[in-house]
Amino acid sequence: MTKIRHSGALLLALCSALLTPLAAQAQAAPPTTRLGVYVVADDVDKTTAFYQRLFGKAPEIRLPTFVGFDINGGLYAVISRGAFAPNAKRGETVMPYIRVDDIDAWRAHVQAVAPGSLLEPHITREGPIALFKLRDPDGNLVEVYSLSR
Repeated sequence: MTKIRHSGALLLALCSALLTPLAAQAQAAPPTTRLGVYVVADDVDKTTAFYQRLFGKAPEIRLPTFVGFDINGGLYAVISRGAFAPNAKRGETVMPYIRVDDIDAWRAHVQAVAPGSLLEPHITREGPIALFKLRDPDGNLVEVYSLSR
């Protein structure tokens, strides 16, 4: 019985020592203020014009090498490859996904403003998820999706 108690105490001490770092990691982080994503562009003006048509609004921030669109409180940015990411691989440098309420209306919108950017002839529907993909002028893949409840 003594041996079991010592083994139990040892196991408890070992688990406590191993789990303490995990508990420290689970502490609340300081608050964040905004989520952002960026795409790398060779021609910031051309890519900005594409996203301006796609989002139907002007950017919130516009600098020669950095442009940012406010998308429901998040920042969707276009950055200059030369200024910020000269070694980034062209296309697929990020996978932005944009949630929308009406997937059919959005696909029709993209068809109207950037028809050559659509990758598939239809919307993919799988359970509660519906989505379609497009490419921006720099080859970055963008996914537009909706969720039904």
